[in-house]
Amino acid sequence: MYESKIKKTTINWRIYTLVNYGIIQRIGRGKYKLGKQKEFKPLVSEETQGLYLKLTEEFPFLNISIWSTKWIAQWMLHIPNNYETIIEVEKGSEENVFYFLSDIRNNVFLNPSKDILDKYANRNESIVIIKNLITDAPLQEVEQVKIPSIEKILVDLIIDTELYAAYQGRDLDNIIENAFQYNTIKKDTLLRYADRRRKKPFIEERIEIK
Repeated sequence: MYESKIKKTTINWRIYTLVNYGIIQRIGRGKYKLGKQKEFKPLVSEETQGLYLKLTEEFPFLNISIWSTKWIAQWMLHIPNNYETIIEVEKGSEENVFYFLSDIRNNVFLNPSKDILDKYANRNESIVIIKNLITDAPLQEVEQVKIPSIEKILVDLIIDTELYAAYQGRDLDNIIENAFQYNTIKKDTLLRYADRRRKKPFIEERIEIK
């Protein structure tokens, strides 16, 4: 038993060393592949940073996530003419955040349908969309701004087809392919979030996760 513990510790140390030197990367619990870890770290614009700062100052105890669809446009076949800023907040606080932002800027929408955006969104300006943040959604910090992980973005794009109508079809195929090519996708994180959204089998089939 003692020798077994030593062997396990030695294996874990070797794996840690290989990951640390970029020889292999972790993609899930007990799952690795060759190559260096490639973290998803998009460029957070001053506008996005400023908007996030205003929200955290007004709602200091609220869990808030923000991201721009501009971050994934580089992976698309058809580049959109404009982009959306997606703000996700804890359930029950969406309306407060919506009214606050509506007082200081235009083109803000709360859980909009595609029809609402088609009818009322000014496509010549940046669109801000406020929606509910799923509990335990995978988030990360970039430049002191809380943003969704790439795993969360992929799952949301696949599931929320109406909201992300401009990012479907062949463009979505390209986004998924390039996301996996240029970033380390943690499959356990992706599937855990898909399960939170009750779409795990659908996501597994769509991305062909084994």
